[in-house]
Amino acid sequence: MKKTIRLTESNFIKIVKRIIKESDEDLSMKEKLDDIFFGHDSSNIFTPSGELGYLSQERRLRKKITPKGRKKRIQHVIDELESYIEYLKNEKLGEEDTWINNPEYGNIWGDQDN
Repeated sequence: MKKTIRLTESNFIKIVKRIIKESDEDLSMKEKLDDIFFGHDSSNIFTPSGELGYLSQERRLRKKITPKGRKKRIQHVIDELESYIEYLKNEKLGEEDTWINNPEYGNIWGDQDN
């Protein structure tokens, strides 16, 4: 059974919110994302609550997905994440430049060195 999941901006917002909500601040973003994609999806981002993560190797071991299918899923997530990173760089950073370049910026925000 093939299932294609497109990662939307809403998906990424859920992922980021989950990362922010994590109580263990010692975990890196990589570890948190690994838990979301490869662990048990307790936040119901991509799968029913508690089900194996979308990229979990357990899906392959249980023959719910083939190695080729899992590889394709991993590449799909990589492509979507790269696309999202470009979106952040181009659109979201640009939004802040509009504020930063305002001549009144220093009077309003006062963090000229940050």
